[in-house]
Amino acid sequence: MKLPELDRLLVSKSGHAAGNFKTIVFALIGVYTLGFTAWRYFAQGIATNALYNIIIGVMCFFVLKYEKLVYVSPVGIVKETHTWFSHHREVLKWSEIKFVTIMHKRKESMVFLERDTLGWKVLFGLEQITELKTLFAKYMPSVEVDEMVR
Repeated sequence: MKLPELDRLLVSKSGHAAGNFKTIVFALIGVYTLGFTAWRYFAQGIATNALYNIIIGVMCFFVLKYEKLVYVSPVGIVKETHTWFSHHREVLKWSEIKFVTIMHKRKESMVFLERDTLGWKVLFGLEQITELKTLFAKYMPSVEVDEMVR
């Protein structure tokens, strides 16, 4: 089932998708593993380790479609994962955030979003921080935002 779309106000660098190189490598490993296992079974009648090889080959194709996306939306900070078979969304609502710490290091900034006991850490580019602070001021004006340079 496809998840309903949310507005993506600012996309984080924390998300990732399989790049072209990884996609090609996993596809080749999957084709080789499944093809070699099928050839050994049908041509030579050898079924040793066939189950393990089939699991590895299928998992290689499963990994091809794995995508993780982290972004800021009007409802809060959103983490989405998409695979061939599932779509999952987790939302850290603006009302749940108690404190924000932004740590700058070179060209990136790690943003720590604290709630009761556990929080999230999300990576943004240094050029995105001004827009992020504007969104924080708009959606959670009473929450303190602290900055550190490392």
